[in-house]
Amino acid sequence: MNIKERIIVTNNPSVAKKKYKSYAVDYMEGATPHEVYTAAEKLIDRGGKLTKIVLKDVESYYTTVAVFFDDDPAPLPWNRKQIDAALRATDTTHVFGKDAYRRFIDKRHNAPEDRTSS
Repeated sequence: MNIKERIIVTNNPSVAKKKYKSYAVDYMEGATPHEVYTAAEKLIDRGGKLTKIVLKDVESYYTTVAVFFDDDPAPLPWNRKQIDAALRATDTTHVFGKDAYRRFIDKRHNAPEDRTSS
């Protein structure tokens, strides 16, 4: 297998700041996990493959997905299943009620790197 391209899609500023030798980073500042998974889904539809299971914690507001492209452009059913599950789990119309979604957004906007020290 000859890997041609590697891409990390993330909304995590810590991941975006790191230097990677073999990965390009697509930093989606302020994106929801669902938006990150949607961007990864587009890469998978183009023949990209996931490096590992993508959904770890539904309540986490930071999401990182690593995708690679190789000589075989055929999509893998496992990749489609994983990204579909992540999209369903993070679709706020199903996961959150209105109040829970507000708390989620507040939590994301009050992350440690968004706070300023006094």
